[in-house]
Amino acid sequence: MPLDISGLVELLRLLGDPTRLRLLVALLEAELTVGEITRVTGLSQPRVSRHLRLLAERGLAQRTPDQTHVYYRAAPVEPIAELLRCVLNLVPVQDELLRRDRERLEQILAERRRVAGNLLARIGVQPLSAADSDAVGAAVERLLAGAGAERDLGRVLDVGTGTGGMLVLLAPRASEAIGIDLSPQMRLIARAAVSAARLSQCTVMDGDMYALPFPAGSFDVITLDRVLGAAEHPRRVVAEALRVLTPGGLLVTVEVAGSGVDRQELTRWVESGPAEACDFEVTSRQGAWVSIARAVTTTTAAA
Repeated sequence: MPLDISGLVELLRLLGDPTRLRLLVALLEAELTVGEITRVTGLSQPRVSRHLRLLAERGLAQRTPDQTHVYYRAAPVEPIAELLRCVLNLVPVQDELLRRDRERLEQILAERRRVAGNLLARIGVQPLSAADSDAVGAAVERLLAGAGAERDLGRVLDVGTGTGGMLVLLAPRASEAIGIDLSPQMRLIARAAVSAARLSQCTVMDGDMYALPFPAGSFDVITLDRVLGAAEHPRRVVAEALRVLTPGGLLVTVEVAGSGVDRQELTRWVESGPAEACDFEVTSRQGAWVSIARAVTTTTAAA
């Protein structure tokens, strides 16, 4: 949505405050809670909360509730995001206050990684090995490129995000990336992964894959990474993903041998979406495969 003159002047006025600039510099690095921002800046919680409220009200920051916490990130929506990047690029990196803020932020992100690692070990989740992850990621990238999505991916949704691997892979080329998961533990783990990768355009939120909390046509790319094999009603998951996919948008599915989902079955679910299966690739990981489908446009459906 374009800005008018009065709106632009108001945003520039808000950005003219040193405290708010410090908050936005931190939020451009990672999605943070009020408590974490307080630790980063050394400011009082009431003061931080007041400035965050102003930033969120004017669209310069976005908030995502998660249980007892609220996470904030720098605005991911254009043209405000572009304005924010331009202003923050002018902030002197050698500033002593910002240097100390960065040091404290690094400590917080390191704590997140430690907590996530301990949690993974405790709940027995085994993430993919580096080689397996690379093989799947390379296959996803090839299929997206073949479907014409080699550069800008637009808005990305990772359903059942788990450890956040797909967010880390795709978010660098997305205007915004959202991961949803019902498990608070997995949301914590995914959030640690995206913050470690400095993907401030990402958020992770509570969400049900059978009833996604988004209107129809909200996303350009949706990923289902080893989700269908664990779902009680996988066909419903596919139908719901296609509902929130833009016309012409892409659905990427990753599955493994023995998951109970095969390519032919997935093709039937996709085509009743309506969508059309585009391509398929078996990765170097034994029994793993990646599929990509395109939501049918109005023109295609009419034809």
